[in-house]
Amino acid sequence: MIIGFLDNLNSNKWISGMDHCNRIIDLIENTDFTKKDDGVYKTDSEDFYYIISTYNTSDNMEEKPAEAHRKYIDLQYILYGEEKIGYADHRNPGISLKEYDGKNDVELFSRIENESFFILKKDMYAVFFPEDVHRPGLANKEARSVRKVIFKVPV
Repeated sequence: MIIGFLDNLNSNKWISGMDHCNRIIDLIENTDFTKKDDGVYKTDSEDFYYIISTYNTSDNMEEKPAEAHRKYIDLQYILYGEEKIGYADHRNPGISLKEYDGKNDVELFSRIENESFFILKKDMYAVFFPEDVHRPGLANKEARSVRKVIFKVPV
C-alpha cells in the first residue's frame, strides 16, 4: 500500500514505474470528472479502466466490507470529501463475507485481524496491491459525501 498527495504522484518511484502511471496522471490532470457520471469508464487500453464513485461514508463497518483483488491494483484518488480506510496485509486472517469472484475480481471480508486505519482527503491517493486488504468508505468522525476515481491497473 502507498498513500500520498497528488502533487507527488509522478515523483514516487514505486508508482512512476507502474504500468499506466503516465496515463493515470494524464487523466487526473486533463479530465473534468465533475462532468462525468458515476460509472465504469474504459480507456484506450483493453485491460486498464477507471470507476467514478460517489457515496456517503459510514461508521458501520458491516455496511463497508473489506475487499481484496487479485488481477488489479487499485489507485484510488479522492476528488472531494474524506474517508477513513481500513488496511490489513492479506496474511492476516479474515472472516470471508463473499468468496473470491473472478469475474469482478473481488473478495469481501466482514472482519480482518489487525486492521489499521488512515484518513484519505481531497487530492490524496492510495494504491492497493493484490496483497492489500482494504476497507474504504468509513466515516472519519462524521458521515460525509465522498467522490473518487478508482483506477484499475492490471497486475
